Amino acid sequence: MDSNALPARIAGELAELIALGEIDAETHLNTQDFAVRFSVSRTPVREALNILCVQGLVEQRPNRGYFVRPLSPRAKSQAAKGATSSSAPSAYHQLAEDWLRDEIPSEVGENYLRQRYRLTKAQVTAILTRGAAEGWIERKAGYGWRLLPVAKTAEAQEQLYRMRLLLEPAGLLEPTFAFDRPVAERLRDTLQAVLDHGSQAWPADKLHAVGVEFHEELMRMSGNPFMLQALVRVNRLRRLLEYRSMVERARVVEETHEHLEILDPLFRGDITETSFLMRRHVGKALQRKRPAQHLLSQRIYHQ
Repeated sequence: MDSNALPARIAGELAELIALGEIDAETHLNTQDFAVRFSVSRTPVREALNILCVQGLVEQRPNRGYFVRPLSPRAKSQAAKGATSSSAPSAYHQLAEDWLRDEIPSEVGENYLRQRYRLTKAQVTAILTRGAAEGWIERKAGYGWRLLPVAKTAEAQEQLYRMRLLLEPAGLLEPTFAFDRPVAERLRDTLQAVLDHGSQAWPADKLHAVGVEFHEELMRMSGNPFMLQALVRVNRLRRLLEYRSMVERARVVEETHEHLEILDPLFRGDITETSFLMRRHVGKALQRKRPAQHLLSQRIYHQ
């Protein structure tokens, strides 16, 4: 795998956001914010921003950082084309795929990973650190790393959704819950954009990110950082299982309508109704996943 694959992928995703107008001209691009967003260190983010500088989408201002340049319609079109050309899976996702398919051992060394995926030592360290943070990789007491089966089975998928079923409706009923209207309005605008054109035009990764942001921002309003932390971890493990799935555009539309339905009583101040709709929404998602989980179980245990 090309050692520049990760920065190129991040650059492609940022180029797409710029091309679609999701990141406005003159916006300051904070490397730490995007490092958190993409679950990477700041180094590949800086490399990605340098790629965008070369492409003319971003400029680096002395002592101020990176900023989005104003784009002509032609530049936006070129940015969109460039974004679609950088959709190859990252080494992190390839490692996850190989683990889910039982194509690598449960205990590995860094040299093994460097040779298998043609990575540098720093890249392997970043991948292992990310996997440890997301809960499916741990360092052994001696030499090497252990890959954990926490998100590997169909049963694990169902347990993740049942965890969400417990967490998310309860978070809305926390005594510390505080409605953040500007955030809710931004979420509503993004969801409407999905219905207007995004469900067909946006890539799967972006559509997934919209849904994750919706749920995590509502949990953030709960005022309970421990519940938010738990949901973030659940979503990361869920993403490990789902990142390679083909997006079902009709389901995206259905779930987006449900998200907007959840927001309606929230704007009216009816938290009880919001919590009820959230529970119904996550419960429906669990029911939709069960047929796919059965197929996953058949693949894992009978291959």
